[in-house]
Amino acid sequence: MTYINNHAFVKAVRYIYDNIDQPINLDEISNKIGLSTSSLKRLFKEALKQSPGVFIRHLRMELAFRSIQSRQDSILEVALSSGFEDQSAFARSFKETFGYSPSEARKKLNLMSELESITLDEPDIVEIADLIYQAVTEKGLYMEAAATAWAHLKEKLTTQELGDDFAGLFIGIGHDNPHEGEVAPDQVRFSAGVTLCQRDIGLTKVKIPGGSYARFRYLGTPVNLGLAYHYIYGKWAEDSGHKINEEIPAFIAFDCFPEAFKEHHLLIHVPLA
Repeated sequence: MTYINNHAFVKAVRYIYDNIDQPINLDEISNKIGLSTSSLKRLFKEALKQSPGVFIRHLRMELAFRSIQSRQDSILEVALSSGFEDQSAFARSFKETFGYSPSEARKKLNLMSELESITLDEPDIVEIADLIYQAVTEKGLYMEAAATAWAHLKEKLTTQELGDDFAGLFIGIGHDNPHEGEVAPDQVRFSAGVTLCQRDIGLTKVKIPGGSYARFRYLGTPVNLGLAYHYIYGKWAEDSGHKINEEIPAFIAFDCFPEAFKEHHLLIHVPLA
């Protein structure tokens, strides 16, 4: 995608996030981002290989799944807050998305074994040394902040550093969990960085502290990393016998510059206490 299209896509996603609990039609989104409805559809097809309508439904279902797992609201309350007019329509859509009903979902801890969009192997426990990288940090909705941070980092790099022969790593860090209620969803911080860059590219130098980490091998698109994190900090943390160090954020290591909607092999490093 061009920068203009990427900017328009981020604006569209932000509008959808901001209004996900309300009825949304494509004309509204198009008017807000200054594109025709046909251009909006083409933009989502290029970025996600799906229509904006499918994206909205899946997002509503993901948010609804989290609400159902929290057990704080009734299924009817979750349905209404997800933009559905009644519980039966919500239940049908939920089952079409996940393969089981909302009531069955209450019994499940995570989606990892149910979804085929990613592969996450059981981790190795490794000791790593301090890792120094140069990074740019942005705030916003997670998808927005990540896209902006990576775009700003890319502007600082040369063709050689973006090429296949570059020996460094690209590092992504989501510093906040908006689902814990401590940080507003539109204030999440994301850092995009690079190691072994042999010149000062005018960004902040950051140190990832060395120590013991659980290293997960992940295959999938970066935009689906949230599924992996839900599993790691949920079921894996409960069942593994390892205690996660909550004072240090996990980091993601890419061996090439990440593209949000392209499948990558990457490593998720989770700090252990």
